[in-house]
Amino acid sequence: MRSAPPAQKFPAAPRFPLKLLLQNWWPVAVWLVIISLESTNYASARNTFGLLYQVWTMLFGRVDLQLIVLMDTILRKSGHFIGYAILSGLVFRALKGTQRDRLKFVVQRTWGTYFRDVWRFEWAVIAVLMTIVIASADEIHQTFLDSRTGRWQDVAIDTSGALLMQVLIYALTVHATRRQPTNTVDEPELFLTR
Repeated sequence: MRSAPPAQKFPAAPRFPLKLLLQNWWPVAVWLVIISLESTNYASARNTFGLLYQVWTMLFGRVDLQLIVLMDTILRKSGHFIGYAILSGLVFRALKGTQRDRLKFVVQRTWGTYFRDVWRFEWAVIAVLMTIVIASADEIHQTFLDSRTGRWQDVAIDTSGALLMQVLIYALTVHATRRQPTNTVDEPELFLTR
């Protein structure tokens, strides 16, 4: 009777340093602080309208109030769209960087970069879902403030910005990976021919 082979020892998984985690996620944390500051009474429609009115009259003189109301609405909704698009891009970047840093200890690949190394569907989905959750929490928070209102339409605008950002990231990634030179390493032949 043969004895069992000795147990194979696998290398211990490398520890992921907190420094690398903070390095990848600090832009997201800073952007969340900016979003939370914009969700206060100081950024209410009344205050932004007053600021816009003062700046406009200082630069151009008298103006129709309806124009200021329209401009304020456009700027506020554009701010939603752009702000949450940026959040989605930052979350995608953080996920990509975290994955890269986590795997660089394990895989020392010298033969090139694959598309999946720079873009993954799950990173895009997580970025959009995080944006939806944060936008929803922001709008719920605004319902408790006297000068603010929480609206589901703003969450839809925020989500649209996040989705557009992910489409742009995908398109830019496809474009960048197509421009890279092809690998010069020959792949092994599957069949020998004589």
